[in-house]
Order: sequence, then C-alpha cells, then structure tokens
Amino acid sequence: MQKEEKRILVVDDDDAIRMLLLTILRRQGMVVDTARNGVEALQKLGQCRYAVMLLDLMMPAVSGWDVLDQLATLEPARRPLVIVLTAGSESRDFSPELVIGSVRKPFDVELLNDMVAGCLAVVSRKRQLADCPSPESDQKGQSTDSD
Repeated sequence: MQKEEKRILVVDDDDAIRMLLLTILRRQGMVVDTARNGVEALQKLGQCRYAVMLLDLMMPAVSGWDVLDQLATLEPARRPLVIVLTAGSESRDFSPELVIGSVRKPFDVELLNDMVAGCLAVVSRKRQLADCPSPESDQKGQSTDSD
C-alpha cells in the first residue's frame, strides 16, 4: 500500500551536518532521509518522492550543482522544493523553478527549521513509490549522537 507523506531529503557529504539535520528535523516530527553525496541523492530521488530537499552544493564526484541539473529534467510536480546549503560564496543565481532558498553554513538552526516548515506547509503530500523504503527518521535504534 502506498502512503502519502511529506518527506525531506538531507544531502551533505559532512557526516556531522547530515546527522545534526536529521536529529533536528526528526525532533520537529518531520519525516527525513539522508544522502552522503549526489550519487546517493539521485538514487533516493528515484526511489522516493520528496517534498523538500536540503542540498549541499560542494560535494565530490556528483555535486549539488549536478543534482540540480538532474532535477531540471524532471517534470515540476515530481521535483522537491530545494533549499541549498552552502559554505562558499557562490554568487551564481539559482533558477526559482528549482531552488526556493539558500542557507549559509554555519546555519541558524531556527531559520532553517522555519524555512523547512514553511516549505512543507505549501507542498501537497506526495504519494510514495512502491519501492520507497521506510524513512531514516522512523528507524528504531538509530544513533544520531556524535559522542
């Protein structure tokens, strides 16, 4: 049985940032998955439908820029709303059809929470694909502490 949900994908090659965001968003009751790089992100985008994606731009192999290029090939209804996470000073303009906003690292947790919550408020629930696994935020026994 397919369910409808508003799932978030966090894509960052920094383990600490990925786990921090998973923990913060899960504590807010959000449904979250993570990807360590653009390759994993594209794989997960093929398996599940996401309402929002937090995307780091600077990753090895397949960058956030590459992920955005792939998203541009999808029909708009299948694309998640993208919030770019960046530590750099990229001045490149983002397509408003692909990117809803950006947050500089180190980010303000409350601002990021508010942005994600705002995005989720305007996005309809997405019917999940048949092979979409349970979200990471629902997995029992998962350690998110870094100590």
